[in-house]
Amino acid sequence: MSDLTSTILIGVALVLLLVLSVFLQGWRTRRAPIGKVVGIASSVRHNEKLCENHSENSSIGRFKTSAWDKHRDSVDFLPVELRTELSDVFESIAELNVTIDTARKLGSTGYVSASDVERLKAPLASCKEKLQEWVYANMNNPEYLPKKRSIFRR
Repeated sequence: MSDLTSTILIGVALVLLLVLSVFLQGWRTRRAPIGKVVGIASSVRHNEKLCENHSENSSIGRFKTSAWDKHRDSVDFLPVELRTELSDVFESIAELNVTIDTARKLGSTGYVSASDVERLKAPLASCKEKLQEWVYANMNNPEYLPKKRSIFRR
C-alpha cells in the first residue's frame, strides 16, 4: 500500500504543479504589454458585437470597459493616435453605459437609441483593425512579450 500511496501523492503533486504553471503563465501573459492590448482588443470586439446585435434586439447589455479602465495608463507604448482613438471610443461607451443604467432603473425596455449605437460602429471597427495590426506587428517583439521567469535566476 505504501508504494501505491506514494505514487498517488507524486501524481497529485505533479498535477498541482502543472496547474500552477499554467495559471502563472496566463497571469504573466495578461500583465505583459501584449496581453494588455489583447484584453483591450477583446473588449472592442465584444462591444462591436453588441452594436451588431442591437439592430436585431432593441434592448442591449452594458458595454465592456474594464480592460481599458484597467490599462489606459499603462499602454504608453501604443501609438498616440490609437490611444486617442481608444480613449474617445471608450469615453463614448462609458456615456452610453450611463444611459443604459438610467433606462434600466426607470424600467424602460428600449435602453439605447439606434443612432447612439450606429455612431459607435465605425470607431470600434477602426480600433479593432488598428489593434489587430499592432498585435500582428509586435507578437514576436521580446519587449512586449511576457518575461520568462525561472527558479534559478542569474
